[in-house]
Amino acid sequence: MHCEGCTLFSIEDGPEYARCHALGRSEISDHCLNSRIAWNAGFYYQKIALDDCFSLLSNGGIFTTPHLTWPLGVVTAQKLECILDAVYPVFAARGWPLRLMYIDAAGLPLLKELRQYTASISYNPDFSDYIYDADLLRDLSGKAMHKKRNHVNRFYRLYPDFTYEPIRQDHQAEAMALVQAWCDEKQVDCLNLCGSDYRAVRQLFREMHRLDVRGGCIRIDGKLAAFALGSELNGDTAVIHFEKADAAYDGLYAAINQMVLQNAFPDVRWVNREEDMGILGLRKAKESYGPVRQVHKYEALLTRI
Repeated sequence: MHCEGCTLFSIEDGPEYARCHALGRSEISDHCLNSRIAWNAGFYYQKIALDDCFSLLSNGGIFTTPHLTWPLGVVTAQKLECILDAVYPVFAARGWPLRLMYIDAAGLPLLKELRQYTASISYNPDFSDYIYDADLLRDLSGKAMHKKRNHVNRFYRLYPDFTYEPIRQDHQAEAMALVQAWCDEKQVDCLNLCGSDYRAVRQLFREMHRLDVRGGCIRIDGKLAAFALGSELNGDTAVIHFEKADAAYDGLYAAINQMVLQNAFPDVRWVNREEDMGILGLRKAKESYGPVRQVHKYEALLTRI
């Protein structure tokens, strides 16, 4: 796939991507720079920078179908139409529908203002992000958090000599061994991005020196038993991209969840724990923390008039 004026997206585009993201203030976790870098191998994105906006163009990669991501920046209907005009020939030449993905609710009115395109808008609730009250997850106070509080208290009783550390790049080998163990237990190929986040986690560790990755890890008897990696979003939200724990330790998942928010994100108001992908077990786990709302990821199929 080739788009005139487009080049492959990479870590080198990080500063410009982050600048445009800060202007647009999207709530969608997929738009985080750390997420884009982690999962880029599965999308094979090209970048298009136009009208002080930043978009990504994919042939679908291994996850989905060809699409353009919603532009990051201060987007107007006129700018959006200009960007769509630039990529329309790429889609048309290949017989691809013009699919625009990762649209915040705030962007939907702009689609109605387009002069040369009509939009059919939808969203899949399986891919909506879960949003939580950060203070509630840090404190685990109140009746709703009773079970989680019990899990954490049990962890403290059983493993009083645990240690917590901020996440660092030199934790990579131990963290990846934990992910590998999870893959082995589930009998999934750790290098298959459709079945495992091993490669995505590894990519974040590899580029950590050039990214603002925040998180922490817990050691029990000297062994790294849990870790989490996240991003700060729009100054008031923590996005938890990856969270892994050895399930053999009672209460460890609840403990790493709380400790990372207390230590790596002490001042944020909200926590975005991403989507459940329609996986019932994952949905139950996310709902157990009492989300206050969800961020829907809209998409639009555009037809040129």
